[in-house]
Amino acid sequence: MKRSLFAALLLAPRAASACAICFGAVDTNAGFYTGLSWAILTLLVVVLSLVGGIGYAMYSVEREREREHAGKKA
Repeated sequence: MKRSLFAALLLAPRAASACAICFGAVDTNAGFYTGLSWAILTLLVVVLSLVGGIGYAMYSVEREREREHAGKKA
């Protein structure tokens, strides 16, 4: 896997280079802000889905524990 990735980067050096902003080239602000918006949205989706999954797991465990506790009482 590492060898194929290394070979691909050697054969396509432009794909491994930095973006225009990192090189200091003049870029339209619209492109920068579009990319920044997508980055923020992606991070929000990932973080909120992880937090939601953890919260749902905790809810499921507590609900199951409540059922077992109610079953033992009766």
